[in-house]
Amino acid sequence: MFWGVTPALDLFSEFKVHSETKFLNVDFNILIIGGTDARHILKTIARRYRHKGSIKLNFYVIESCMETIAKQLLLLITALQPQNTMGLDQKTKVFMELYGNTILRPYTAKYLTDLSHELVRMITDPDYLRQKIDFVNMKIKYKERDYLENLVKFWSAKDEFNIVNIWDRRLRQNLGVRYDSKAGAFDWDLHMRMHQLGGGKQVCDQEYKSFRSNGMAFSWIESEVSRPNRSFVCATMPNGESFAHYGYLGDMETGPFVSFGLECEDEDFLKSTNMKNAYRATDVTERNLKQIFYEIENQQEYEHIRKNNMELGYAIIKQDKIVLDLKTPETSRDFIKDCVKVENVSVNILSIKALEDMRHKPNYDNFFDVIYFAHNYMQKHFDHDIVDKILKEDFLLIAEHPLYVIANRKNDLEEYVKTVKEKTSKMKSNLLKFDLEKDCYLKYVKKN
Repeated sequence: MFWGVTPALDLFSEFKVHSETKFLNVDFNILIIGGTDARHILKTIARRYRHKGSIKLNFYVIESCMETIAKQLLLLITALQPQNTMGLDQKTKVFMELYGNTILRPYTAKYLTDLSHELVRMITDPDYLRQKIDFVNMKIKYKERDYLENLVKFWSAKDEFNIVNIWDRRLRQNLGVRYDSKAGAFDWDLHMRMHQLGGGKQVCDQEYKSFRSNGMAFSWIESEVSRPNRSFVCATMPNGESFAHYGYLGDMETGPFVSFGLECEDEDFLKSTNMKNAYRATDVTERNLKQIFYEIENQQEYEHIRKNNMELGYAIIKQDKIVLDLKTPETSRDFIKDCVKVENVSVNILSIKALEDMRHKPNYDNFFDVIYFAHNYMQKHFDHDIVDKILKEDFLLIAEHPLYVIANRKNDLEEYVKTVKEKTSKMKSNLLKFDLEKDCYLKYVKKN
């Protein structure tokens, strides 16, 4: 629910590879259905300087779950904080903690509390939203907006949120009789599933087992965590002056390593010796996010500067018992600055019903250059009549392949791919070369 299970894509570059259309000074429209964590948006925006012409990137985001909308707003605003108020190193670590850790440093917890107050105002006041992050538009229903407001209010509420106990209860429920031998279960999933999937080898033993045990995916030697990540709450409902909720209902098997932690332009970060990685998926994620944030703000090539030579992929770091401080940090309210100005980009957040409504709206005829479907949305929401109507004649359709979903086995993947092929069979499109056990996406282009 809170992170993607496929690597981030530069969607404009993906289109250019498979299309002969020349874009110079035009709108490029992208529909992302179930993107979950804004990873494709961030990477596409970061790399727009690599393309000729003044292309305007228009993203249309559809999610069925308001928790993922709230999390995407949180991540977008964090990624676009100006570097003169939040340095690149600090911003990257704050982003990673909010993105993939159940427990935060006090600094990050205070940042989340401050930002939650700002987000409540952004959600309820469109003018204030444009002031803070001017390229984001929210076109959702009032009922959804009210739910979103209550959800974000909980992030700074005084209600107890013991994420350690919540995580452990769900872990017991998921593992059942295997809970008493959970270390062996984690080891099996890592080596017999994740490490068999090509890029999955980048995930190291300790970071994966830390995520499975307590939801702490990313860690650094110099960091000490003590505050619950309240942005992981699900199904929040007002209950007088407090809130009721269902705790954490997200993924507990794959982890947040796939989006940014398996691939890297700097091949040194992917090296290994004697089957041991020099760098963790955590280090690769940090390296990639620094590049994305730098390129978004500066629109020029990023040159990574290593501040230390530690290769923690080989290391075994002692983990002490987590001591959780459940107090909500005080807020300063001037902590969050206006986001970096991003030219020629718009992000439009739509209701899940917007997809069905596009069937009847002529302004969406032949509108989108790229449509992206997450794997869980592909099965429930794909309708070839609607997709045929809203795609341009020269198009790219991307269907996410749940290769890194740990629970899936080969027969599950085969069944999923069979379903996708059946759903797209009536479209005038060709499936590009696809390997069931290696590729993370099924890509369709206009049939010649």
